[in-house]
Amino acid sequence: MNTQSQHETMLRKPILMPPSMIKKVDGIAKRKKVSFAEVVREAVNAFGEKATSEDEHILDALADTMINTTANLIHRMDEIEKRLDNTHALLEVK
Repeated sequence: MNTQSQHETMLRKPILMPPSMIKKVDGIAKRKKVSFAEVVREAVNAFGEKATSEDEHILDALADTMINTTANLIHRMDEIEKRLDNTHALLEVK
C-alpha cells in the first residue's frame, strides 16, 4: 500500500464487476499475495492524479447523459402522475 493510503482512513465502498473481472482481480491478488482491495487501490493509483483531456471529454459526456436521462425520467414521472390523478378522479366519481 502506498504511503498516502496508509495515512488515510479506509472507507468501505461496494463495487459491481462482471464475474470475469472479479476472477481476474482475485488471480492478481493471489499471485501478489495481497487483498482484492489492494489490487483495486493499486489500479486506481496507476491512473495518476491528473485527468487527461480525453478523460474530461468522457466525464462531460457522461454528465450530459446523466442530466438528460434524469430530465427525461422526471418528465415521464410527471406524465404518469397526471395519468394517476386522472384515474383517481374517475374512480372517485363512481
